Amino acid sequence: MKKKKFLALISAVLLVAVLFCACAKETPAPTQAPQTQTPATQAPATQAPDTTSPDQTQEPVALPSFKLGLIVYTNTGGWFDRIYDGVKVLADATGTTFQMGGGSTPDEAVAAVENLCAAGVDGIIDLATGGVSERLLQICEQNGVYFVAANNNLTIEPGYDTFKNNPYYVGSVYADDKKVGYDIAKEMLANGAEKMAIFGLPPGISAAFDNRFTGAYQALEEAGKTAITEARSFVMAEAAQNLLTQFPDVDAIFSAVDSSNYLYQPLISAGYGGKIQISSFDDGSDVSVGFDNGILSHAVEGVNAQAQIAYVLLYNALTDNKMTLDDGSVPDILMPYVLLHSTEEYKAYVELSKGGVYSLEELSEYIVLSNPDASVDNLIKLAQSFGK
Repeated sequence: MKKKKFLALISAVLLVAVLFCACAKETPAPTQAPQTQTPATQAPATQAPDTTSPDQTQEPVALPSFKLGLIVYTNTGGWFDRIYDGVKVLADATGTTFQMGGGSTPDEAVAAVENLCAAGVDGIIDLATGGVSERLLQICEQNGVYFVAANNNLTIEPGYDTFKNNPYYVGSVYADDKKVGYDIAKEMLANGAEKMAIFGLPPGISAAFDNRFTGAYQALEEAGKTAITEARSFVMAEAAQNLLTQFPDVDAIFSAVDSSNYLYQPLISAGYGGKIQISSFDDGSDVSVGFDNGILSHAVEGVNAQAQIAYVLLYNALTDNKMTLDDGSVPDILMPYVLLHSTEEYKAYVELSKGGVYSLEELSEYIVLSNPDASVDNLIKLAQSFGK
């Protein structure tokens, strides 16, 4: 499986750079997945027990196509490209098409879902719920549109106990943002950080952002320290400049957002290379620039893999094969992030992600039309093994 080869790549990179190159060559390019198969799998059609002779060939299952909406708060940068590439390789196999929607605020999240429903989509993959999934599900139910989320922990959103039972809700895939925030800040402190600043958007914009900050503050509290400042603003470029002007002795910046567009150049220009640790999520430009210049210490990846798992949940529901747990509820799947610490690790992840972290062949095992034995339990196991 591709994810296991990714781990081999990372391990080799950390040991010897030459071995990294060798391992990278061993990782099969995602574009070599059987994309030319139409349908996307070789699974036999659902029939009575086989009574044909060995010489007779069964026809593969014909997978139907749909019109889907994909909502992401940005449509540019490497982070978005990896998300789009991952779901596109799955959609292309069945002739399924995507219409994009965007928005990071609650009002924009509602408008995006309304617009996609008006455009006649069959289902929506939402990576920017704005914390208002209850309202989004009401809109989807009114329009007969299935809804799956990723990159957001819907279990802590208002109204979850109600909307989790909505017939058009098919589940979600998310990571533990509090834990990754805690882990990053704790590593920064262990690596000598004494004057840590907090950087990102204002509270209430995203539960994911807020939980990352909560985790970082927990690590600081456990270490008996406090943040020297909290630079949280909609105007992040200005906030970054003010931070460095007012606190020039900062030696760590926990950023809950993309640092590449706001922190890299000010820090590099001011000579912070090798003197500071910063984190970054949802990269908008080349993360390796931060690593190569000695300012970036932690880059967080994995949302593109979440989106692929979410696609499987949605596709099964659209084909009348909604995946449910033993109690009849739909799954909200906790999936680990991958934490990267070097240019080599980042480039290995980018290479792995070409055409999707998971290949078309891998995920066909979890499409019920392709594999009648597909189970939600096995899909959860696949998601939870990510990065291990």
